[in-house]
Amino acid sequence: MIETLIAMFLFSLILIFMLQGFLLAYRINYEKLLKDEAIKIAQEELERLRNLGYSNISPTCGNVCNNFNPTTAPSSCKISRQVRNKNVSFGREIRVVENEPYKTVTIIVCSQHKDFQKRPISYSLTTVISDKGF
Repeated sequence: MIETLIAMFLFSLILIFMLQGFLLAYRINYEKLLKDEAIKIAQEELERLRNLGYSNISPTCGNVCNNFNPTTAPSSCKISRQVRNKNVSFGREIRVVENEPYKTVTIIVCSQHKDFQKRPISYSLTTVISDKGF
């Protein structure tokens, strides 16, 4: 009887540790999905800016990604996406530095979700756009 109790206790400890491992894997996977979605949004924004035309590219939503809060951010600076059947809001910030005949464009996409180091999940993409057509 005692041996059975000890075996059940050890088995329950093993199950608890396995459950913690599954929860950790789920959280890491969810953070990866959020990062992937931020990358997709940044790439879409970059393509939108390239199709917009050189003279129409300007900075927007300045400093939205500093402590991003979807309830206080302007609606033009938020993008909503479905991630694992949850509606997640991402912030969008576009920085432009003009050096004729080029513009250095940085797109920052951020989220209110945090990673394991307690840093907000975000992605930054920088490119150079020219009015010369090459």
